[in-house]
Amino acid sequence: LEGQDSVLAGADDNASVSVAELAAARAMVAQRPKRSVLWVHHGSEERGLMGSRWYVKHPTVPLTSIAAVLNGDMIGRNDPNTAALLGAVGPHRNSPELVEMALAANTRVTKFTVDSSWDDPAHREGWYYRSDHLPYARAGVPALFFTTLLHPDYHTPYDNPDRIDLGKLTRMTKWMFATGRAVSEADKAPAVD
Repeated sequence: LEGQDSVLAGADDNASVSVAELAAARAMVAQRPKRSVLWVHHGSEERGLMGSRWYVKHPTVPLTSIAAVLNGDMIGRNDPNTAALLGAVGPHRNSPELVEMALAANTRVTKFTVDSSWDDPAHREGWYYRSDHLPYARAGVPALFFTTLLHPDYHTPYDNPDRIDLGKLTRMTKWMFATGRAVSEADKAPAVD
């Protein structure tokens, strides 16, 4: 690419979520919740969800002890006031209680307009089936996928840090954290639908 290096920095896909996880982990440590929180980084998502499928088959804790999975991918771009929550509507929704916790956290903390169009099973990208929450959902663990969706720099050398909307990334982090906090403080784990 003339005038541009060929390094795929991956600032949004998926350093944005790595930064969010570190910030959320720091906040959880500062004020420990009732439940333990497990942070799992999967590899080889784009090679067929290899890391998440392996972890579901070889978990470090029993899958039945995992109250919910909050997956994020690409959370720092596009319209500053919209975000998507996949697994929130049928047929993908596997826990109405978890969805309600996430939507309540959004209403309380971040107030995004939630785009559910990508949760449609007929959506051309089929993105619900392409991210690391899927093996957990298939194993009966309540699971959601937070994202700000694709953009023209997806998988190109132009996915650089200077293109991240830091305000939006901060809000997405707060939304995911507030949802995780709600799950970790609830009297019982969200039920599977």
